[in-house]
Amino acid sequence: MSTNNNNIESLKIRLATYAPEYRLGEHKWAFRCCELALEALEEGNYGVGAVLVDRDNNLLAEAANQVFSEGFNSSAHAEMRVLDQFENMFLDYKDREGLQLISSLEPCPMCCGRILASGIGQIIFLAEDKAGGMMSHCNKLPAAWDNLAQLIVIKCFNKEKELSILASDIASAQMQGLRQKLMLTIRS
Repeated sequence: MSTNNNNIESLKIRLATYAPEYRLGEHKWAFRCCELALEALEEGNYGVGAVLVDRDNNLLAEAANQVFSEGFNSSAHAEMRVLDQFENMFLDYKDREGLQLISSLEPCPMCCGRILASGIGQIIFLAEDKAGGMMSHCNKLPAAWDNLAQLIVIKCFNKEKELSILASDIASAQMQGLRQKLMLTIRS
């Protein structure tokens, strides 16, 4: 078995270990983000998953990163796919302020802009992305985007540190190979 497969197997074991505690509990959507992130990683994509829930904690949409699935799609980030699903299924949704987007990793600048423009009331990310995350830097955006950022609650998930660590480990797994894959795709 290769090192990459060992790494994925180790992450699967950790996820399975947490399942009894989190799959149906208070943090079930954070756990689901980790499941989706691991699915993405297993399919050769960046290990990121996201869900969108309503004010009553009902699931409206979920997605995993699929940038390298079925060719290459630079916009197939988990958060973008969740918003696409939501906006296609709920054309006239009235309570956008009551929506909560949960992502396994801090959204990038592209996803950040889309999230701010969507009118969602809250974003929670399980793991910070110091190299590419943007949600924690909304105060550095141009004025129009900063105004939109004032309408959303931005939180880094810290209730259950082990889920945050797992999300971070899934996101960073195989990162070097995925970056090389990206560079070969966009510059070949």
